[in-house]
Amino acid sequence: MLLAASGLLWAVMFFGPLAELSRLAGGAAPFDIRPAGYSFAEAQAFLAAIGSEGRRYYAFPELALDTLYPPLYALSRGLALWWLTMPGRVRERPLAPGLRRALVAVPIAMATLDLIENSCIAIMLSTWPDLSAHIVQASSLATRAKIVLGGLTEVLMAILAILWLARQALQWRAKRRT
Repeated sequence: MLLAASGLLWAVMFFGPLAELSRLAGGAAPFDIRPAGYSFAEAQAFLAAIGSEGRRYYAFPELALDTLYPPLYALSRGLALWWLTMPGRVRERPLAPGLRRALVAVPIAMATLDLIENSCIAIMLSTWPDLSAHIVQASSLATRAKIVLGGLTEVLMAILAILWLARQALQWRAKRRT
C-alpha cells in the first residue's frame, strides 16, 4: 500500500503542480525534475518566468506536497528493500545485515536530499529576486544527487523483485514436479 501511495502522490505532483509550473515557465522544467541540475542564471530565468503567481504556486501546493513525498518514498522503498532481502526471498539465507542496511539507506538518503532541495527552493522563492548563488548551487546539487539515488533505488528494487519472482517460479515448478 505504501508503494502505491507513494506512486500516486508522485503522479499527482508530476501531472499537477509540476506540469502547471512548467506551463507557467513556457515549457521549462521545474527545479525538482532537472536531472542535470541548473545554474544560477537558469534559476533566475525560471523564477522570473513563472512570475509571482507561479512562485506562490511553487510554495503551495508543490512544496507542500513534496514535503510529504520524501518520507513516504523512504518508508515505502526502505520497507520493500528490507522485505525483499529477508530469508527465503531472493535466496534461502538473508543478505548480510550490513548490506541490507546499506540498501535501505539509499532511499533514505534520496529522501533527505529531496528535503534539502525543497528547503533550498523555499529559500529561493522567499528571497526572490535576491537569490543566493550558494543556495542555488546547493539546491542544484541536491536535485542531481536525489535523482541519481532515486534511480538507483528503483533499479535495486527491480533487480531484487525479479530475483524474488524467479525464485518463486522455480519453487512453484519444483513443487509441481513432485
